[in-house]
Amino acid sequence: MSAPKLFPLPRQVVFLGGEISIPERPTFSVHHTALVEVAEFFGRERAMQPTDGFGWLRYELVGDLTGGEEAYRVILETNGILLQAASPTGAFRATRTLKTLLAEGVAPLPCLEIKDHPAFPHRGFMLDVSRCKVPTMESLFELIDLLADLKYNELQLYVEHTFAFSDHETVWREASPLTADEIKLLDERCRERFIELVPNLNSFGHFERWLRHEPYKELAECPDGFRRENPFMERDHGTTLKPNKESLAFIDSLYAEYLPNFTSGRFNVGMDEPWELGQGWSKPQVEAQGKQAIYLEHLDEIRKLVEKHSREMLFWADVLLEESGNASRVPQTACPVIWGYEAEHPFQEQAQAVASCGLSFYIAPGTANWRSFTGRLPNALANVRSSVAAGLAHGAAGILLTSWGDCGNHQPWSTLYPTLLQTAGLSWNETSDPETELVPLLDHFLFSNESDTPSQAMLEIGHLDLCLGPKIVNASLPWLLAFADQPEKLPERLERDHPVKKLRDGQDRIASLRVDLADLADDSGNAGLAAKELLLGLDLSAHALAHGQNLLGESPSTALSSAKELPSRYESLWLERARPGGLPESLALLKRALGRWQG
Repeated sequence: MSAPKLFPLPRQVVFLGGEISIPERPTFSVHHTALVEVAEFFGRERAMQPTDGFGWLRYELVGDLTGGEEAYRVILETNGILLQAASPTGAFRATRTLKTLLAEGVAPLPCLEIKDHPAFPHRGFMLDVSRCKVPTMESLFELIDLLADLKYNELQLYVEHTFAFSDHETVWREASPLTADEIKLLDERCRERFIELVPNLNSFGHFERWLRHEPYKELAECPDGFRRENPFMERDHGTTLKPNKESLAFIDSLYAEYLPNFTSGRFNVGMDEPWELGQGWSKPQVEAQGKQAIYLEHLDEIRKLVEKHSREMLFWADVLLEESGNASRVPQTACPVIWGYEAEHPFQEQAQAVASCGLSFYIAPGTANWRSFTGRLPNALANVRSSVAAGLAHGAAGILLTSWGDCGNHQPWSTLYPTLLQTAGLSWNETSDPETELVPLLDHFLFSNESDTPSQAMLEIGHLDLCLGPKIVNASLPWLLAFADQPEKLPERLERDHPVKKLRDGQDRIASLRVDLADLADDSGNAGLAAKELLLGLDLSAHALAHGQNLLGESPSTALSSAKELPSRYESLWLERARPGGLPESLALLKRALGRWQG
């Protein structure tokens, strides 16, 4: 007899001897009114009935636990279960452990004692809902439920223009945006599961969805566009606001409408990658004072707005970290978020620089599945390991796993799951090793009611890049072959780093992986949907690699799926999880790539 595998792994499990049986009609009792809502929530999940007497599951609020408000103790005895927690939050985390222990078909259980608490106070996930793809409410509800079971306690939805601001329909008309009522529903669902829905609205750079429209161009640093070389970028409209009073007043008006829909006391204002700062309106000030000084002054004005709305400011730390002394100029009430998405990102150095100034900070790794059709899983897993180690070494307040949708959001949704699970495990218990158990974990949390699953294939697909040649930063080779900003440079790059043999190896690997998924894609349910998504990612990769072979003068010998069917498959799978707004833009980018491949 053994207990079911618990995840995230508890810090301490002691077997007491003996066993406990689960009654047909279990009851629960609550000894502190603060725990009633948690007990009733779990009672509905597990069909337990309340009792005024001595319940089979007993909830207690105690003060002798170490590890903060999420600490809990669970004792399984022969006559029932005692759940003790430092707070309602800790009690809810304990019920996630019990949800696994008391799963259907698991009986009897060994008597044992679990003591547990998390490694990081904040364990968050951020999903990009601005780059074309806004998930349906059903998809977001499912995500929130999964995050709760994985003991995440924070969710951020990255917004540039995909909120239905009342006076700005021009910006969001084609985007199927989130509405105020929907945000409130999401906030409520999160609160019921002790997850904080932290508002996230970029407030300086990445403002192109606004600044491309005539009514907003006067707010732009470069209203007629700009060009830069590293990274290469050429636009006929601006992406960054002017750092002036007019921009601040405009942003404040957005905050006034957006923030009241959230109960969180914190707010991620973005502020990353102001690409053209100093090239337009602010050029004289930047030349006189320097880019860093102008940026930090504007950042502080944004902070004042955030605090006027009774929130604590979180912001992306990339510009802050461009010069070593910048962190000391940031007020203690602001919280930098150190982000980096490559395995070798210098988290240790950057975390030390911020921590030495006494600032509370987050570290943000990434799922590394954007700008890819199959994901870059080895890079993502190493990136998360590095971020957790640096966060622990320098006292980070939290880990925020990010999943972006750059350049059209063409990646299969399901490619985010392996890293989501790994981060859940390590951010709760840094001594665990979730990478070795990703297949059974994926099976349990995503496909628990299905006999055949795509979990193993999901991991193997994420390794496709390894057979294609040297690593590419922030992209996979097939994606680059489809959407490179400077396609004229592709033949030279292929000859240097990704010769024909590597492309053939990739095609062979794709053909092998397709076999593993083809039958499963005919199934209904979550496993069938994920298999269809992964198959589409493989087929897009195969067509892209065939284009690469053609560029190198070789005709592909591998049989390819029908290119004509790719757009309709893409559209159908998009609508399984996301709203229609943004789909025409994403699909147009894909069709343009297909046209080049076939031309």
